[in-house]
Amino acid sequence: MLDLSPKTNCDTFTSIRTTTPLLLGMEFFTKPVKKNEWEELQAMHQKKGWIYDLRQARPYLAGRKKAVVVTDLSQQIIWTSQGFTRMTGYTFCEVFKKRPSFLQGEMTQPEIRGKIRECLAEREQFKGSIINYRKSGQFYTCDVHIIPVFNAKQELMNFIALEQEK
Repeated sequence: MLDLSPKTNCDTFTSIRTTTPLLLGMEFFTKPVKKNEWEELQAMHQKKGWIYDLRQARPYLAGRKKAVVVTDLSQQIIWTSQGFTRMTGYTFCEVFKKRPSFLQGEMTQPEIRGKIRECLAEREQFKGSIINYRKSGQFYTCDVHIIPVFNAKQELMNFIALEQEK
């Protein structure tokens, strides 16, 4: 058995000279098993000590036109459900540390933008509809419920957006 570092990549195997053949099948190419989204949200809930009924988010983890987005205090995206990718066309890697406002564009209503900014600054919930844009450039209308999430000490920890395309 070869003792390989965790950073070993596929190119490494071309330079190894062994006397017995290597098994290159699934043991080197299997993707890691990812927790389901509900478990990921629960882990985040527990780690950050959120005082928030996470069951509100559960229905937004299923369906083609629903998504959950979690941002940090500077409103940069730190987690999205797979529904976000289906809805917008953007993968998590493309949106990580971006602000959700990057989805807005020419037809996005300025008064809605202002209301969202105001609610977030006041640490209040926002509930309304906004016109966003997919990666393809196509616009869509999205019902958004943005919730500030606090811990037991009443410190603001994150924002959670529950989104549903109309």
